[in-house]
Amino acid sequence: MAAIIERPDPAPLTDDPSSPGGDRFVATSLFLLAGVLLGFQVLISELIPPLVVTSVMVVAFGTALLRRRRRWLLITVIVVAVLQLAGSMPFIVSNLAHPESPLSFIVEAFTVLATLSAALGAAAGLRGAATGSRRPIAVGAGGLALIAVVVSLFAASGVGSDTMQVGDVTIEAEMAHFPEHVEVPVGAAIYADNRDPVRHTLVIEGTDVHVEMPASTAVRVEADLAPGTYRYFCDVPGHERMEGQLDVG
Repeated sequence: MAAIIERPDPAPLTDDPSSPGGDRFVATSLFLLAGVLLGFQVLISELIPPLVVTSVMVVAFGTALLRRRRRWLLITVIVVAVLQLAGSMPFIVSNLAHPESPLSFIVEAFTVLATLSAALGAAAGLRGAATGSRRPIAVGAGGLALIAVVVSLFAASGVGSDTMQVGDVTIEAEMAHFPEHVEVPVGAAIYADNRDPVRHTLVIEGTDVHVEMPASTAVRVEADLAPGTYRYFCDVPGHERMEGQLDVG
């Protein structure tokens, strides 16, 4: 007669503070997410208030889950992750469409992967999955992260700066700012110099000029503008403060 082996049920999730055990998988995913967001701000030498708030909130959730795996915390992680991804979609689409700017692309890819790992891990945790059983999520996220790095570095290797010519007017993008006022002689070309480690664009309102400025590169733009005053700006999501005025004459 075959023996019947009874397997212990996974530890039940509860809101009871006395419930033992934390959720290391989700907590680790959240800590990695916070690390990516904080690391990005260090690399660009600028604090971005929404990212600071998000980082603090993520660390708080991770710390709480490291101590106790409570159902309401896991549900909150899933809801916040979904809302975060939905609200960040313009940034995600914009940055992931341009792998030639490694910092913007890789940080965005890592942020999305860490957020998805936390959400998927939390969903599995609600079903009582142990940390080890969620290893495929970590392996998949790690593999995609490696692919993102390789793709971005390959794309960036094919991008270089244009050569500046005599008579060109330089517009520098530095610390996510454009000059407020630039004078451009009629017929002069614009030398758009991106000194930031992230991508920008150069858009001149009322014209067909819409130029991509990959990170740490310069682009020569033969705009051939008629005399007059033009507003120029960067239309990368989150870069709304980057604008100025061109006086052509």
